[in-house]
Amino acid sequence: MAFPPFFQRPKGVLLRISILRILGDEPAHGYQIMKHIEELTGGAWVPSHSLLYNTLGELEEQRFVSSKKDFKGEVERTIYTITKAGKSHLKKQVENMAQIVAQMMSTRSERLFQQMPRMLLNELEPEERKSFLLQIRTRLEEGLKEINLELKKLESE
Repeated sequence: MAFPPFFQRPKGVLLRISILRILGDEPAHGYQIMKHIEELTGGAWVPSHSLLYNTLGELEEQRFVSSKKDFKGEVERTIYTITKAGKSHLKKQVENMAQIVAQMMSTRSERLFQQMPRMLLNELEPEERKSFLLQIRTRLEEGLKEINLELKKLESE
């Protein structure tokens, strides 16, 4: 199975989508974006300053975001705002990611998701393996609860 270019630079693509998604809610400066990503990932991933600002620069060059200087006292900040083109790009990227995930989950020949944990589990001792599997089960159950709540909300609308 050949995967799209997303997998060539996953963190870069995820960062671009995250930035556009955050700015879709409201304009923000770089530090706010960074903190928001940290919160969204539970601290698992915080992009470096250079990666964040380089990505913001690329998004601005592509006219997906615009920026303006904001002065608070003696502090100058750059506030970023998503553009109409950025909203359109975000929508396309989210659709592409959803398609990729659906494709991966429906793959029967390679069973990517099923085999990856097995490869990792084979390296663990029995107690570590049990602990790891229990953590996965707990997270999956929590995720399923969230999905069910979201589905109930959508059904009631």
